Amino acid sequence: MVVVQSNNVSTVNEALNEIHVEEEDYDRLRESIDLHHNFDQIGLAQKIEKHEMLEMRRVAAYIYKKEGKWKHSIVLSKKDKIYKDAMETVSQSGDRELLRSCLFTSLNRERRNALHRASLFVMT
Repeated sequence: MVVVQSNNVSTVNEALNEIHVEEEDYDRLRESIDLHHNFDQIGLAQKIEKHEMLEMRRVAAYIYKKEGKWKHSIVLSKKDKIYKDAMETVSQSGDRELLRSCLFTSLNRERRNALHRASLFVMT
């Protein structure tokens, strides 16, 4: 079936992507997504965005990013605390409002961490 996938037929692409998901082979899934675009990309992303494996959820965020669903991709990345992916998505989007939102979230996270560290120091 992998040989036939070079024809970029949606049913073949979807079948192979399904196999990669079942086998939890996120590397091959991402490669398939990059090379063969003819399939329901948003449907696949929705299916794996709650997967138990972090790397599968990262693939979902990657698909949303490729499809221009910037906010959804960023939400998934931030939820998994993969801030580098979130910032790369913000950068690609070129959306200043998304940038402000991500920076605000990052600053608040840093402030919370600093306050937590300070409270631990005071308590000891």
